[in-house]
Amino acid sequence: MFGKTTFVLSFLSALTAVSAQLSGRVGPLTTVTAKKAVKQCSVLDYGGKADNSTDLSGPLTSAFNACKSGGVVVIPSGNYALANWVTLSGGNAWALQWDGIVYRTGTAGGNMIFIEHTTDFELFSSTSKGAFQGLGYVFHAEGNTSGPRIMRLYEATSFSVHDIALVDSPLFHFTCDTCANGELYNIAVRGGNMGGLDGFDMGGKNLWVHDVEVTNKDECVTVKSPASNYLFENIYCNWSGGSAIGSLGADTAVSNILYRNVYSQNCNQAMMIKSNGGSGTVKNVVFENFISHKNAYSLDIDQYWSDSSATGSGVQLSNITFSNWKGTEANGASRGPVKVICADATPCTDITISDFAMWTESGSKQWYSCESAFGSGFCLRNSNPSSYAVSTTTVSAAPSGYSAPTMPNDLATAFGTNAYIPIPTIPTSFFPGATPISKLSGIATVQGVAQIVASSNAEAVAAATVSSNQAGSTSEAMAVSSASLVTSSSSAPSVSASTLVTSTVADSASSTSAAASASTSEASRKGGRGRKGKGSCKA
Repeated sequence: MFGKTTFVLSFLSALTAVSAQLSGRVGPLTTVTAKKAVKQCSVLDYGGKADNSTDLSGPLTSAFNACKSGGVVVIPSGNYALANWVTLSGGNAWALQWDGIVYRTGTAGGNMIFIEHTTDFELFSSTSKGAFQGLGYVFHAEGNTSGPRIMRLYEATSFSVHDIALVDSPLFHFTCDTCANGELYNIAVRGGNMGGLDGFDMGGKNLWVHDVEVTNKDECVTVKSPASNYLFENIYCNWSGGSAIGSLGADTAVSNILYRNVYSQNCNQAMMIKSNGGSGTVKNVVFENFISHKNAYSLDIDQYWSDSSATGSGVQLSNITFSNWKGTEANGASRGPVKVICADATPCTDITISDFAMWTESGSKQWYSCESAFGSGFCLRNSNPSSYAVSTTTVSAAPSGYSAPTMPNDLATAFGTNAYIPIPTIPTSFFPGATPISKLSGIATVQGVAQIVASSNAEAVAAATVSSNQAGSTSEAMAVSSASLVTSSSSAPSVSASTLVTSTVADSASSTSAAASASTSEASRKGGRGRKGKGSCKA
């Protein structure tokens, strides 16, 4: 009885947390089990071969056409080649079970996997070992900074993507454009150490991203306008560019965004709102429970961010809250932990910074800098909003309580741009002390089978079977129930043995590990209108 009561209370608590910023249910409308009962379409039945040579594009397209109106398209375990890009358009009540590893062999631009105009859709690996290997280093080693994206969703509704690794894209890894009611989780992104290799770029409404890891040197998990009702949590930016809202331009419309439990190390920033010129609004945004280590910037609002200016006098930022931030920045004397530089023509209002304690890794002082920014905390002013020049405060004493835990899988160095990047194991922890909301599909399946074997109880058998068949989609039930609680607002290519050994050693930090101990948790002129810092890129 105690166990059931505890589970129900935990479940309701999770529902309340999930509904905090979302405007309705997210995820597919029907289960994978139900879709499988309609039809299954394996790429192997349409000419696909797991030989890392035969082009998968034709078989995948044919399998999709056969199952697009209801069913599950299956890429079984094995190594596949993709020479031509695939557009999957117009599906309804279908899923793509991606258990194999697909390697890019083509060289065209565009989107290698483009999924559009689809609803009630799920892309997942039932083993948590499915992956797309973009082999972007082949482009980057030659100085080529263009190339294709791995995956783009356009006008996707009621969907989920989970338990898959996206590795070394020549350009962006995952883009969601005009999406709604979607969920992304248990995903690992591994990219090269250069700009333009965004992790997750999210545009749309009512989107939930949780339990994801990103390595690159550009966007980690980023909001793209227009955007409303986002919940981003348990985000692991492991040697990345860091998360952001922007860059923002004309007619910006961003509202009701919640980032929480965000861990970043050796990133360009922990969190940035970036623009120059532009118009529209960013409002009702919360950034809570951030842990940072050795990032260049930490809290960074910069409305003079780039050298090029969008049409308009500035995006209006209002009701933005930063709370419970802990950790360190790389060098507080050159890049302080608080920078709120707002447009003089459109000052920021109702900015709140509280329970914020960070200190420098290098040196013995740090600064806080504000311009035309109003609210409470540090250098923010509380008078009637009007423009004012940059105001910088320098301190030489560390604040109390800035110490924060690290993650056991923190990378000690970045991946380069001219060598093979190995496919990682999806982590089982994405923030210190936080348990992932949904178990990995592979773990859920194994546990489900074990439960069936160990028990003759019919109820346990049925429960385990559902857990196994749904392959970790436990959040679907949560989303269904949460609908009543929320209120609507307004595998490896041919490489040398030495390369594989080197890659494996470099990637050892990505192996599955238990969570660490729980803990609650510019360059132009110092303190001035910092432009893009070294290593950061426009997006």
